[in-house]
Amino acid sequence: MKIAETLQTVASVLGSDQGLLVMLVLSVLAIAAPFADRHLIRRKRLSYRVLYNSKLGVSPDLDDGDVFGEIPPGADAGMHELADKMSRMTSVVVRLRNAGIEDIRSEDLSKHPLTLEFGGRVIWNARISDPSVETHRLAHKRSLTFLPETKAAPARGGDVSPANLEEVRTTSRRKLWPRRRDDEEQSAEPKPETPQWTRIELHDFSLQRKEQLKIAVVLREPGDTGELTKGFDVQGQLDGGRIVDESDQAGVTWPRAAAMVGLLLVGVLLATLLANASKPAADPAVACGDGELTVVGSSAFTPAVENIAEAYAAACPGSAITTRPTGSNAGVRELMSDDVRPGSTVALSDGLARHESEQLEANPLAVIVYTLVVDESVGIDELTTQQVRGIYTGRYRDWDELRPGPSVPIRIVGRGGESGSRTTFEQRVLGRSEGPLTSDSCDGADRVAEADIVRCERGSERIVLDEVASTRGAIGYVDVPSANEARSEGRALSVVELDGGYPDPGNIPDGYPFWTIEYLYTKGEADRTSLQSGFLEYLRSGTARDELHSAGYVPCVRKDGRLHALCRW
Repeated sequence: MKIAETLQTVASVLGSDQGLLVMLVLSVLAIAAPFADRHLIRRKRLSYRVLYNSKLGVSPDLDDGDVFGEIPPGADAGMHELADKMSRMTSVVVRLRNAGIEDIRSEDLSKHPLTLEFGGRVIWNARISDPSVETHRLAHKRSLTFLPETKAAPARGGDVSPANLEEVRTTSRRKLWPRRRDDEEQSAEPKPETPQWTRIELHDFSLQRKEQLKIAVVLREPGDTGELTKGFDVQGQLDGGRIVDESDQAGVTWPRAAAMVGLLLVGVLLATLLANASKPAADPAVACGDGELTVVGSSAFTPAVENIAEAYAAACPGSAITTRPTGSNAGVRELMSDDVRPGSTVALSDGLARHESEQLEANPLAVIVYTLVVDESVGIDELTTQQVRGIYTGRYRDWDELRPGPSVPIRIVGRGGESGSRTTFEQRVLGRSEGPLTSDSCDGADRVAEADIVRCERGSERIVLDEVASTRGAIGYVDVPSANEARSEGRALSVVELDGGYPDPGNIPDGYPFWTIEYLYTKGEADRTSLQSGFLEYLRSGTARDELHSAGYVPCVRKDGRLHALCRW
């Protein structure tokens, strides 16, 4: 009883106005805390990640079983010493990145410079690799200063002074290629000791916002025996910010924990508000009609309408609505057929129908946005309209012509002539026909020998997505909800921005070109009490709007009954 009473008390407190206000304040604070830390308190952030830390991978073997481990005839005896040295070598590659929202200036690290330590391993060589700003490579190279161990005793050859990269490389060459053994025996001079540096300190080091680079370091264990080590540490202090290890960010950090708590509180708040609501939002009464109705046309939009039809049928037991995805153009032609009586069939069309008829009436349903999709092997996420046109005319036949990287032949997965998606693509993007059918397999021009392009056709959005995901170098187009669903299922696909715009309804006013209006075509004037009239009215209801929103579309009919601005274009 005590537990039940406690829960009841908590529920009553949460359900009160004061409880709702407290939850709202706490959720805002929890969600805002990490953003305030990043954007107001610590705007500078230098992150690092160790990409490689292991054996160098080179270990010459000079012993030959045929000579019983003796030095092969003609071989330099010094090669054994070289092999021993290289067997104790390791390599470290560390990436440095400005992950903050401001530039990191040299004075930000002047008090406590950024220092890379390698667990006592001796540095033999280093280089700057893959700088995101190539013109900064030399400045980064000059910032490298090589230091001995912090508490190291004076070396046998004297104190070890800080050195630049060229001095380290010169010393390493002397270590790697010692004097010939016979020269050493003849020389009475003692063998000079070489200095040993174990740390890299970056002086006058700066990074622009989002700039990154890699530092590759070749090391050797200080002794000639023992296990190879992998010690690594970063020291330093960034004024007005912090230095973070990216590998530590993979777990639960305090900003993520705060955001999770905030989202949890938001969920509790919403659940409480819903529980307190006396009744759901008002929705127009369902105008039920009896009989049968067939919905044909767009394969892209059919799934959303099918869900709405199921909800309508549940509210109206005397109705039976079936959907049949035929493609937009084929659906409109079927509706115009003399065999189809008015009120028995409606047709979905991506965009206005090609065939005009006084018998047909176009009812705007939703804004449908399309996107180009590519197989992940392509390695590209943005194209211009001119580049897309070049792909479909055969000007570009390999992806290495459009981005740096390996050669991957282009394979086009298109739609048939009955598709409204294809019509929209040709009108809005290509400005011409998509091109001839040259392939059945999508992997080669097996229909037309020596064709300029390899282009196949598939009959629905889902099949296009399956083909693109399974064909190396493939490109195709689908509506955005279908692409998002496929990616959520783990398909190896990438959504492509077009002319710098991400495929989203919000980017249409800024010029994103690949979109259209989904229309529901009816034939003639049906009786106001018919199933067609009732279903058409239901498509304008709040229930239908919610379904279209959840499916990823923008409904044309707003809550106030007026058309959305995009549906009036």
